Amino acid sequence: MIIWAKLLPYIKGAALLIALVMAAKLYIAHVDRTARAEQKAADAAEVSRIRAEAKAADLEHARATEAAHAQGTKEANDALLPELEAARAGLADYARRLRAQAAGGSGGATDMPGAPGSPDLADGTDPLPLMDDLDRCTEAVTRLKNAQDWWLKFGPAS
Repeated sequence: MIIWAKLLPYIKGAALLIALVMAAKLYIAHVDRTARAEQKAADAAEVSRIRAEAKAADLEHARATEAAHAQGTKEANDALLPELEAARAGLADYARRLRAQAAGGSGGATDMPGAPGSPDLADGTDPLPLMDDLDRCTEAVTRLKNAQDWWLKFGPAS
């Protein structure tokens, strides 16, 4: 027992030293966890901020693109009307030539299929839906050319 009495202060000192080392390790681990949690929160906030900025930039770009397309569409539609009128004038001129050819043709036989040599052709009225069909075709071709021009200007390559 005497040996224990002599070693007891050393054992107490060693236990105190071990307790201090363990306390220091626990404190360092706590500080490390706290620092990591704070860094993780800061990183998450930075990522959220960057995502919000990117989303705002994407929306701004989409609005600018949409505005440019809307302006291009307006310009294309404005350009369509004179082209459509010119195409319809060309169709009317073609119809007049056909009527003149049918009226002055070979004794009642007309170059227009299924159209008898009648006075209706001379006064400009056509009983045939042919002119309506040609008008619809003319309008469709003009609109498609307009759409093609728009696509070349604002398509995916732009």
